[in-house]
Amino acid sequence: MDADNINITVNGMTLNVAGASGQVLEVVSLTGRKVASVKIESQSQRVELNIPKGCYILKIGKVVRKVSLR
Repeated sequence: MDADNINITVNGMTLNVAGASGQVLEVVSLTGRKVASVKIESQSQRVELNIPKGCYILKIGKVVRKVSLR
């Protein structure tokens, strides 16, 4: 999977993930604790998160992004 083709957008507590089919999305707190893990099943998938608002690190394969969920 080419990291340049993976796109993650955030809208409130919803993540839109494109280009990561077959990968696993991990949501990690800034303290390093994994708070969620979701298998991305399709080329474009919406993920609703039920976690406290705040800053998190998203990991999909080699792609790492810091996001603020509000």
